[in-house]
Amino acid sequence: MFKHHHLETGSSLIEVLITLLVFAVGMLGMAALQLNALQGSSDSAQRSQSTWILQDIAERIRANPAGTAANYAAAPACAAVPLQRCADFYNPATAAKVNATDCNAAQMAAFDRWEAQCSYSAIAGFNTIDGRFTGRDFIIAPADAITLTVVSNVADAARPVNITGFWLGKADNAKGAGEHISNTSTVEVVR
Repeated sequence: MFKHHHLETGSSLIEVLITLLVFAVGMLGMAALQLNALQGSSDSAQRSQSTWILQDIAERIRANPAGTAANYAAAPACAAVPLQRCADFYNPATAAKVNATDCNAAQMAAFDRWEAQCSYSAIAGFNTIDGRFTGRDFIIAPADAITLTVVSNVADAARPVNITGFWLGKADNAKGAGEHISNTSTVEVVR
């Protein structure tokens, strides 16, 4: 009689499990790379928005030569919308455009600084539609809520004004080592 030798073909259960383990580790690595890419993209958007705001306030300072560096250096009260609004705006409560009020140079400087640093969307009485109104509303503020600093040499008005923007970086915050603040390059405004 014939003796048939059966040769086993295919994979054993151990080989399949090892293959699945290697595949799972590879997929976890790909997921981590994707997360880092998304965080980097978010931080890049924050940096771009902050730079745009810095350029905006720098141009406002240049456009208001009668406003002093000290006017721009004074920190605004972000808890409420300024009384003197020196630019036309949309009022979400009434759904109407509101014309600007006449402002002197100091009031214009205070309004410019408020609009660059403070968030319309954070004021509940104003933000009845849960919207975003300016570029500042897209910045993730650090815990101290300071998104902009203006430093001037009050004793020497001819010296440039330095402006720095701050935001909370998602990549820094995800590291878990406490909150880190990312900041843009300082813009120097020569008037």
